[in-house]
Amino acid sequence: MRSVKISVEGSFWDSQIYSNQFTLFGFDGSIHNIQWDAAIDFIAGLEKNISIQTAYRVAFSDGDLFYNPKVRKILKDPSISNVIKGQLNTLSYLNFNLSLSDWSGFLTSTNSPFDFLPTDTEVYYNTLFAGGDEGLFSSSSYYNSRIKKHFDGNVLKINASDRNTALAVAAGQEGLFEFSYNDEPTSILGQEHLLNSTPCSACEWAFQSVIGWSSEGAYLASFLEEKNRDNKRTRRFDRVINENEMFGITSNNQYAYVWGSREKIYRVVNGNIEVTNYSPKPKKKNNKNKFQKGYYDTFTKDGEIKTPFLKSEDIIASGTAPFGTVIEKEDEIIVLRSDGGVESFKGDIVHWRIFPRSEHYNNQLHIIFEEHIQIVSFVHDYFVNQDEKLAGFTKASARGYEDII
Repeated sequence: MRSVKISVEGSFWDSQIYSNQFTLFGFDGSIHNIQWDAAIDFIAGLEKNISIQTAYRVAFSDGDLFYNPKVRKILKDPSISNVIKGQLNTLSYLNFNLSLSDWSGFLTSTNSPFDFLPTDTEVYYNTLFAGGDEGLFSSSSYYNSRIKKHFDGNVLKINASDRNTALAVAAGQEGLFEFSYNDEPTSILGQEHLLNSTPCSACEWAFQSVIGWSSEGAYLASFLEEKNRDNKRTRRFDRVINENEMFGITSNNQYAYVWGSREKIYRVVNGNIEVTNYSPKPKKKNNKNKFQKGYYDTFTKDGEIKTPFLKSEDIIASGTAPFGTVIEKEDEIIVLRSDGGVESFKGDIVHWRIFPRSEHYNNQLHIIFEEHIQIVSFVHDYFVNQDEKLAGFTKASARGYEDII
């Protein structure tokens, strides 16, 4: 099943989509906010789109709908499933090339609160975070407002947790950091906590732990989840686990590029991608037949993805979403899809972004080219067995209903 796309003309350097707001950051310091769900609903309701309106909404604004167990039961009915697949297939062959003026009824524009072009951005609890050479900053809104500085180091990547109220920050040569987040009453970050001083250019969350990686190697900053006396879950830093413990030592100590998210960790070796399943499991019973407190980390080989076109040294950046894993090479984005397919997007790429933490938009890939942004929506993963796929992390809510394939 083909991906579907919307292109928006303009000169942009970054994008975000969060809480019904699609944000484009312009090279001139402008910020454009589109009321995304309302805009998509309007376009889907146009007379020319009535026959594919459900596919349009599912692809671009209701990305979680077909993962819902109750909806997946309905999709077992072939008379319904075939109609939906037909709509998605029709949608994939249409071209949507738009400009900002086409969104005028849903668009507001302003100037960036930051006086620099950030290396990375993140939106968390309605707060905009931006990082770059001079540190980590935040603004309580997208408009001109008081800026807070949280960190002096170089910031390459910012990733918010979906369950631990914290930010992970890849700080280049300074390593991997974590910042606790206090939503109430002041909405500020806590003091930085150095997780590992090994260089880190990218990071992602793996349940309660954080994966950090760079061209120099990868590691997992492992946290244990425990329950306190009030039976509330708490996190406790345990140790740093290197890539050899996750995968084993490569033959002849070959260079291997490693990345991951949630339960999926990947390593490129000899043109193949080794897939390891990460699982924090409860500790076993002790000799008194009682469960010990806390968790321990396990790594189980899932399989391999054949990629003869890929070498470790060719990878510039990577990321993982439910629909697959994304790899950036020079002038090309490759998506290894969860259904075993491969898609390639070529051109002069300025930036790209996925949204693994998002509930409604984690099927989207945003690719910014020199003169436009392409919003790519992957719709195949709704019909993939979540327990068997190698590329892309599992959507747990969809387990048990795989017979709609």
